[in-house]
Amino acid sequence: MTRFAVGLFAAMLLIGSTAAQDKPEDIIKKAIEAHGGEAALKKYPAGTSKITGTVVEPKLPFTGSMAFSVPGKVRIEMIFEVAGQKATTIQVINGDKVSQTENGMASKLSDTVAEELRESAKIQEVSLLYPLLDGKKYTLSAEKEATFDGKMCAVIEVKAKGLKETALAFDKKTGLLVAMSRKGLNPAQKAVNEVTIFSDYKPISGLKVPMKSKVAHDDKPFLEITVTEYKPLEQIDDDVFTVK
Repeated sequence: MTRFAVGLFAAMLLIGSTAAQDKPEDIIKKAIEAHGGEAALKKYPAGTSKITGTVVEPKLPFTGSMAFSVPGKVRIEMIFEVAGQKATTIQVINGDKVSQTENGMASKLSDTVAEELRESAKIQEVSLLYPLLDGKKYTLSAEKEATFDGKMCAVIEVKAKGLKETALAFDKKTGLLVAMSRKGLNPAQKAVNEVTIFSDYKPISGLKVPMKSKVAHDDKPFLEITVTEYKPLEQIDDDVFTVK
């Protein structure tokens, strides 16, 4: 699935409790099958997408594209139209190296923003789900069940190096990822509780891919994204992720 810079993704009211038999690994295994199965997910460790969307407040529409290659590589391009003029932002993450340009000019990134961008690449790896079963890299714990987007979900807390407090919510009926909750940054570089809701799943090359997502910061709508085209890939030319 596409996960862009982000990035890019908060506490919700938790309801009920996780059944004793719902071990974290079992929930993830069910989710892996729901998203196409481990073989299909491993076949496509990379992908590209085209997107459209809107920053909710102030209302600001955009178009863009994303490319990723796990582990650790993401490129996001977003084109905004402001007062009749286009503004292009490109973010590139390649391992520990990150960069951002605004209309072709390099931007100086604070340590906090650079860390957030690196984390977006880690989140992309998490979204493939099967890496979560690697106990040497990820620690999983089952949390209380919660309702997201009207669906009762099993909730898994994920801990890993380079990943802030993150929780994944899976539809208890289908196993599909419904929401991701994490500590993030808003455009003013202030810490926020970020919740991303995923919907409109579509079968593509044996995978189940969410084509729409909505992001909220501290329970307030922030961003809406629609994937207009998604291509799962076995590999991408590394030049795509050149950090300038």
